[in-house]
Amino acid sequence: MVQPFQKGSTILLSGDGMKKRFIEKLNMTVINIVFASILFVVFSYYFLRRKNYGFLILAAVCFVFIVTLNALILFFKKKAAADRVKALSFYLNGKDAYAGAGAIRNFSLPLAFLSDAGTYIWSNELFAGLFRDRNEMIQELKNIYLLHIRPKIELLDCDLSFEIMLGDRCFITMVSIVNTSVGSRDGYAVMLYLIDKTSEKQLLDTYNRQRIAVGEIVLDSYEEIYQTNGEIVINSIAVELSKLIDKWLKGKKAIAKKMVRDRYFIVMEDESLNELIKDKFSILSEAKKINVGNSIPVTLSIGISTHEDSVAQNDEKVSQAIETASSRGGDQAVVKYKGKPDSYYGAGNVELESLNEVKARVVANQLKDLILSSSKVLVMGHSIPDTDMDSLGACLAVYRAATLLNKRARIVLKEQKELLRVMLEEIQRHPEYDDVFINTSYALAIRDDNTLIVVVDVSDASRTEVPRLLEGAERIAVIDHHRRGPEYIKNTLLDYNEVTASSTSELMIEILKYMHPGLAIPKVEAEAMYAGILVDTKNLVFKTGRRTFAAASFLRGQNVDTVSVRKYTQPDLETFLEITKVTSNARIFFGKISISKARNQTRSRDLVISIAADQLLNVLGIEASFVLFEQEDGSVKITARSLGEINVQVIMGEMGGGGHLTAAAAVIRGASMEETERALLKNIKDYLYA
Repeated sequence: MVQPFQKGSTILLSGDGMKKRFIEKLNMTVINIVFASILFVVFSYYFLRRKNYGFLILAAVCFVFIVTLNALILFFKKKAAADRVKALSFYLNGKDAYAGAGAIRNFSLPLAFLSDAGTYIWSNELFAGLFRDRNEMIQELKNIYLLHIRPKIELLDCDLSFEIMLGDRCFITMVSIVNTSVGSRDGYAVMLYLIDKTSEKQLLDTYNRQRIAVGEIVLDSYEEIYQTNGEIVINSIAVELSKLIDKWLKGKKAIAKKMVRDRYFIVMEDESLNELIKDKFSILSEAKKINVGNSIPVTLSIGISTHEDSVAQNDEKVSQAIETASSRGGDQAVVKYKGKPDSYYGAGNVELESLNEVKARVVANQLKDLILSSSKVLVMGHSIPDTDMDSLGACLAVYRAATLLNKRARIVLKEQKELLRVMLEEIQRHPEYDDVFINTSYALAIRDDNTLIVVVDVSDASRTEVPRLLEGAERIAVIDHHRRGPEYIKNTLLDYNEVTASSTSELMIEILKYMHPGLAIPKVEAEAMYAGILVDTKNLVFKTGRRTFAAASFLRGQNVDTVSVRKYTQPDLETFLEITKVTSNARIFFGKISISKARNQTRSRDLVISIAADQLLNVLGIEASFVLFEQEDGSVKITARSLGEINVQVIMGEMGGGGHLTAAAAVIRGASMEETERALLKNIKDYLYA
């Protein structure tokens, strides 16, 4: 009679319970054979010395006898073990040991027994019939024991059940450790039986393949193309795009219908969605090849949702996916799976400047209303990466907007920022700003239910200066120019994310001009905003457009001294030497990627790393640079820069970071510098050769 080890099994075995004992036993068979070999050697020695054939014959007879005896013992031991398990009985009712009792050999499911060491003991015909021959069965049982059973036993896992595939059939394997003691002889065995789940699995696979996914395809910059190239061109694009979508979905279980002028609705089965994902949404690159006289490239935003509880819920998530794709600059697909992080595909374009300024005017009016209806205004930027000049310039612009509306505004900085040291020293020379900058504890103390919290130059809550400030806040506004990550702030009253802008300072200057026409900005604030634009555009080289130069021109009209602005971002001699050390450690990968690892950078670290990453782009042939350094808490920070051909935001996004096309960063925890570099190289390779 036997007792099961696992709980939850539908078949219970009777017995006395499991006793403690040593699993490993002395192998007497091996000892006997070794002893016989020693005797054979000894007798052979005497034969060689005395030339007596009697010793040799006696040695051979002893050796054969011992080997034969051990073979017989082993055979009968295995037979006895098999007989013991075949003599076991089972019952179906855990309360009555005799209800539904029957012999193990009459068990109605495929059944096998192994020793506690994993060797085969016995199986019924149903189990043996699953294999071509006995050798295949014993080998499969050995694999099952080593891969599934033994690891669970070693971890003292009471749930020993698991799923296996035998050929094209799926089984749930139920396992128990049973006591096979007879009289005073202790014995334990591993009993496993199989429940065929092939039909259920096939049904589930069919269900998963045929689950409905819904989505939308949106033509980016429809208005810009229409305004620039006219109605004939935009209509020609619509015709070509319809042909392209039909070709893209041909042969797949999917349909697409045009909804309005710039939008298509798509429905597909999950099987087809998986094919599109493997194809990495090739339509994104194919759309950019459309040329019917348009001077602006054709790009698409695709949003897809699946695995929600209903089609209506999927449709709701599609709208969110499209919003995310558009806010990240378009030219990409966003796939939403219920209970999983969003998946991003594409995003290889350089963001094109939006020519539509209506949105900026609307946002200006919304922000004005929010400020006027609030008791006070708290402004903060990002701390990951560390607060930079653009973040500070945008914060000062919000401060100025509130001040002109006679509302008290404070800027939250939890600590002194090395990147901003010179700029902050200049600001603090002016008495007006004596109590403008406040720390975390003071900000949390003065916040009330009617406080407006304005977040600039970042959209992820975890990367803000003080994430705790957002907890429970009911009045939040976000103004940013970076592509959104999956953890963007959602409970906002105002969300202005314009990835085509060069900087958040540029956006705030437009908002200020609409809120207060003809305004004058203090010189120190104007210089901070101007410096923010210069830093994010690499001195007006990257990601600039008409609106960028218009903002810079406006600031020049506010008496900005362009020579003085340079000192806010210039390093001193010691910092310059540190930068040189970092750039001298750089190595080139893939012919166009520069990677440097900075160690023991204790002075002006963020400034050193930022400038070093920028300077590495000055090397001939380098299109993107990455600088890694270890922070005080053991995490590794990656600062990334690009000339524009390589989208470092996508690469950093795969590592949990963010940013935009030409500048991004990520913080990696729980990994060494070398492990982080290997992971970075893998992501770069995947990006370059996708």
